[in-house]
Amino acid sequence: MSDAGYQSNLSLSRLFLDEFRSVLRQESPGLIPRLAFNYVRAFLCLLGQYPNKKLASLSLYRCINWFIMCNVMATFWAMFVALPESKNVIEMGDDLVWISGMALIFTKIFYMHLRCNEIDELIWDFDYYNRELRPHNTDEEVLGWQRLCYVIESGLYINCFCLVNFFSAAIFLQPLLGEGKLPFHSVYPFQWHRQDLHPYTFWFLYIWQSLTSQHNLMSILMVDMVGISTFLQTALNLKLLCIEMRNLGDMKVTDKRFHEEFCRVVRFHQHIIMLVGKANRAFNGAFNAQLMASFSLISISTFETMAAAAVDPKMAAKFVLLMLVAFIQLSLWCVSGTLVYTQSLEVAQAAFDINDWHTKSPAIQRDISFVILRAQKPLMYVAEPFLPFTLGTYMLVLKNCYRLLAVMQESM
Repeated sequence: MSDAGYQSNLSLSRLFLDEFRSVLRQESPGLIPRLAFNYVRAFLCLLGQYPNKKLASLSLYRCINWFIMCNVMATFWAMFVALPESKNVIEMGDDLVWISGMALIFTKIFYMHLRCNEIDELIWDFDYYNRELRPHNTDEEVLGWQRLCYVIESGLYINCFCLVNFFSAAIFLQPLLGEGKLPFHSVYPFQWHRQDLHPYTFWFLYIWQSLTSQHNLMSILMVDMVGISTFLQTALNLKLLCIEMRNLGDMKVTDKRFHEEFCRVVRFHQHIIMLVGKANRAFNGAFNAQLMASFSLISISTFETMAAAAVDPKMAAKFVLLMLVAFIQLSLWCVSGTLVYTQSLEVAQAAFDINDWHTKSPAIQRDISFVILRAQKPLMYVAEPFLPFTLGTYMLVLKNCYRLLAVMQESM
């Protein structure tokens, strides 16, 4: 589907719910329609955020993509210029949270603009098991794990889509209940943001910011889903590798035939290792932006919640919502990364669990020993030069956020 046009991606997005329901209705595990990756890529194409080789050849699509990025940057600049107008710590914290979020959005969509062709290659490579190793697989255990991963990914898309729309509605409806302000504290030329001076321009900007906010949130959701699906698909492939490794011990074949099958499985392992390295390079900038933004968003929103609790309960509730969103986002990344970390270590145990491998020829025993040795080095998705996405990093981020909050409280 990397060479699919806009209409093809539109058709695929329409099939999503039907294919998801068909998988849910399966009485016994069967073949999944396609990798869930493909739906996210289709949605990104529809949002104008995926100028790969096929779509970038369309001048209109290319112009729309650049217009979207320029609009995000213009919104960021209008919010940044408004920062000196903050009247107190609470308003400044509110501005800093949105500025951090907008910077994260721009960084991620810019990296998607740069790396979408590499992501096409990744999606193709993640289908290696079905395409090369077992194109006509009937193993119920394998099909069960593939179905489970498909349901988890698709269910995650649906639930996050609903949460993002709720969050978006809260952003642009909340100012209507207040003093008639824009959704984001911004400054525009000729004081267009002032309702008392330019009422028509104000409402145009209000609608424009609301639409921009909705589009930005949907875009960063889909970009994040590409990254999280990368983690989950890696963990799935490692699980399938362990199953294939253990199944080798049940084969009643000669050592020559066993070695041939073992080499095919080892090539699959090498393919996964290569995939992790390629994904780390493709997503490195987005990974770094995610860690830095998560740290700043959690720290600022938590501090502002405590500062606003007694003064402005409505603002405190707003910061609580922002804090929860930042927590959920970081949790998804770190839990998915931990799955990859732990599952990669299981490969060594799966190789050791091959039945009667010590009775095989010395060459086979040596090859199995090499697999066990290599699998003791865990695979990780790393935001170089920072830390990997694991629960250990998650706890470290929270610990440093707490330390920063303690320093900020003492300075007040």
